[in-house]
Amino acid sequence: MQGVTVHRSDLILLTLLMITAVFTASPLPADDQSHQSLIANIRPSVTTIRVRGRDGEPLGIGTGFIIDSDGLVATNFHVINEGRPFTVETAGGKKLRVLAVEASDVASDLAIIRVDPGSSELPALPFAEDDTSQQGIRVLAFGNPLGLRNSVVEGIVSARREVEGRELLQLAMPIEPGNSGGPLVDLEGRVHGIINMKSSIDDNLGFAIPVSQLVALRENPNPVAIDRWVRIGRINADRWTPVMGSRWQQRGGRIVALGQGNGFGGRSLLLSKREVPQRPFEVAVMVRLDDESGAAGLAFHSDDQNKQYGFYASAGRLRLTCFRGASVYSWDILKEVETEHYLPGQWNQLKVRVETDTITCFVNGRMVIESDDQQLTEGQVGLAKFRETEPEFSGFQLGTALPSPMLSEAAENTLAELEIAALPLDSIGTDQIRELGKSGELAARELTRRAIELEKQAKRLHQLADDVERAETIDRLSRLDQTDADQRLLVGSLLIARLDSPDLDVDAYRARVDEMAAEIQETLKEDASATEKRDALHRYLFEENGYHGSRSEYYHAANSHLNRVIDDREGLPITMSVLYIELGRRLGMKVEGVGLPGHFVSKHVIDDENEQLIDVFERGKLLSRADAVEIVALHGGRALRRSDLQATTDIEILSRILNNLIGVAGRQNDGEAMLRYCDAIVAVNPEEYRYRMLRAQLRGMTGRINLGLEDVQWLLEKDPPGLDRGETERLRSALIDRL
Repeated sequence: MQGVTVHRSDLILLTLLMITAVFTASPLPADDQSHQSLIANIRPSVTTIRVRGRDGEPLGIGTGFIIDSDGLVATNFHVINEGRPFTVETAGGKKLRVLAVEASDVASDLAIIRVDPGSSELPALPFAEDDTSQQGIRVLAFGNPLGLRNSVVEGIVSARREVEGRELLQLAMPIEPGNSGGPLVDLEGRVHGIINMKSSIDDNLGFAIPVSQLVALRENPNPVAIDRWVRIGRINADRWTPVMGSRWQQRGGRIVALGQGNGFGGRSLLLSKREVPQRPFEVAVMVRLDDESGAAGLAFHSDDQNKQYGFYASAGRLRLTCFRGASVYSWDILKEVETEHYLPGQWNQLKVRVETDTITCFVNGRMVIESDDQQLTEGQVGLAKFRETEPEFSGFQLGTALPSPMLSEAAENTLAELEIAALPLDSIGTDQIRELGKSGELAARELTRRAIELEKQAKRLHQLADDVERAETIDRLSRLDQTDADQRLLVGSLLIARLDSPDLDVDAYRARVDEMAAEIQETLKEDASATEKRDALHRYLFEENGYHGSRSEYYHAANSHLNRVIDDREGLPITMSVLYIELGRRLGMKVEGVGLPGHFVSKHVIDDENEQLIDVFERGKLLSRADAVEIVALHGGRALRRSDLQATTDIEILSRILNNLIGVAGRQNDGEAMLRYCDAIVAVNPEEYRYRMLRAQLRGMTGRINLGLEDVQWLLEKDPPGLDRGETERLRSALIDRL
């Protein structure tokens, strides 16, 4: 059946739909012999997955199930949690030795684990045909809810739905933590799905991933050996020390704290190993909370255990606390403030200046708390998080005097022009409401008109904020010709990704690519040949780290973001090729991009007479000329031309990535995203009139009339060959009419 698109804000609708259902989840009848026989057959195939921390402490428990007697176990990706060690146990308590993560996909939240089956075959569960998972069929869910092993619950498949872009089976049954990764089977013992999550709205509403997505993942494995898996996303132990649990991970320049800490209140710290200067000193970090009911920020004067100061965001407010021990009774909340300068749900810079007799706390450059507390006077600095929030941190700094963000005089003047007068709404009393009410609907309609006008202004302010936020990125793209030639493609690709992730640390990902190349270089002998270098590169990317082409969500924007390709180990042919080219160049290989119609590949130039085409999307498949002919015929519908095999320039590669993103945004009718990418493509192709014409149209569509007129004026003044002046004049008239 056709799915219905449902977003997070629409999940209440699902609950209302559930109210109308005549089925409810129910415990299994103790005297139902057929059920008991089925459970007895299924249970040996269900496994318990225990995730451990860096020091072996338990961090979580989930479920998996055997899908191949030779040793494949399916589960959710989030159960094994990237970079964490884990164990797999049978229903009988036998531990199976984990060999590798055979296949994984972050987007679909699926993973397949390879284990050593030992001397006997493992009992694998059969799969149902995906089209049999129809509304109303009765199903059983197996798992380990809340750590209680070997649990079974019965319910029905109530619908197939699209939730935030993913097709899921909606279930009428209770789902709990620990059920994740377990099999959803019908009364014949066939797997229909993988338990994925419970609803936050109704205890008897859950979801499962259709088995077809697991089949697709199994057919396209990207194995990563377990010893390398536990190093992915790992915090650099030379720079940081985790304290009191949580799973601290790092990607590029960003650090995230996953799971609740084991300190009181879910407290957990990540302490820097950098030497703390003598007072006065300053420490700062950018932080963003996924849940404002939690808390996260800076720690300083820490004794590596329970004593430290903390300056952090908590429930939308800012708090300075002295932690003198493990219990809440030993905590002193020194000051707590609410300030307009803290932006809930956004990135905020927190900074603390520690002097001999004062502690001064800042948010986004504004002083908000000052204290003369002196209970603690020395110790380490770092990051802190509390409760169940999973905050992100970036830009950690420590020094005697750190720069504070400051508005320029010109920026101050522009913002002053945009200042909005505060409306005295709180001063309106009962008498005034009564008087307005005497005018009936006329007064109400006038107030509604003013509210609509304010909403329009708010929308334009949000647009302006987005434009300003990406202005520096666009400017850097326009100056790529000033970047070193051997860095231009990498920097440009990361800047493109930064359009959608303004906090992306470009330098951190440049350093990560250098580290990857260094890891490969360590495996090479000094006189390694060009093909030996290529073999080492392929071994590192495709065998050891599981890089692969993205198939299940080919048109997802993340596949065009180089940082996500590096982190998630999957992407489009062109972005996979960019990473391949950059690593190859660092190994001393001559690698070029080749833009075959519809399919981008790489070319290894071995010497003047030998070249090898490589399909990075297909895990480094070596292509013959006949393969290239077939690709061009398939995607271009024509014969291969000599020009098809020529090297693509860096600017052409970046333009192709941006065109892909424009296409993705166009399919989603996302005009704001299309404009972001069009801004970038104009920056790298300033003289290409077609892109500027498209940008003028998009600026008009999104209400940026004056900016659209700037592009139209440029086109009319430059009058480039091929420009349709009549169409351009009509666009100018249409824009002027909207002023």
